Amino acid sequence: MTMKLDHIFILTEPGAPQADLLVEVGIVEGTPNSHPGQGSANRRFFFTNSMLELLYIRDLSESVSGSSSGLKLAERLADSNASPFGLVVRTISPSADFPFPGWPYFPEYLGGDKSFHIGDNSDVLDEPLCILLPSYPQSAFTQPDPAEPFTTITSVRINVPVTKPSVALQSLSEMERVSIHFGKPHLMEIVFGNGVKKQQKDFRPVLPLKIYW
Repeated sequence: MTMKLDHIFILTEPGAPQADLLVEVGIVEGTPNSHPGQGSANRRFFFTNSMLELLYIRDLSESVSGSSSGLKLAERLADSNASPFGLVVRTISPSADFPFPGWPYFPEYLGGDKSFHIGDNSDVLDEPLCILLPSYPQSAFTQPDPAEPFTTITSVRINVPVTKPSVALQSLSEMERVSIHFGKPHLMEIVFGNGVKKQQKDFRPVLPLKIYW
């Protein structure tokens, strides 16, 4: 089953103050969002073909209780060796099958019987979370237009320390625009516009992110 990248996220401290660093380089920030029942919230950056979400815990007790506890967001944030990343994908064509092994997560904020499919590597803290969105269309959000040169993500590279990836992570590494490099310290690299301007910005150690444009 063919998948495509919907968006990516990085776990951060409460309030995601690191988002200010992205704004400083000229990336346009969209509206924030909150996740009732999951205990999390975010600051978001929208592009023509994807979105970057800086995700943080706003209510610890809510995050570690109920069905959202399987995401292990709090455990990931508390463990310096854990991956702070998430890859959120969609299938290109409807199917009754799932593209990787996992479990259903019914978040309160989706309502009804709608669920995410969470990769069964969610217990493997040194791997990114792998999340498949429901097949139904998402609600439209009014967001500011992205500004040049940060308009379109042409590739996402993620480093992970594992050398023997789970089936879920391996399947996502085969998607277009996504490459995963094994046996390396946690790092996300985002390339805008094929990096034609030959410029880059490294946000480490504040944020495990490098961007190229």
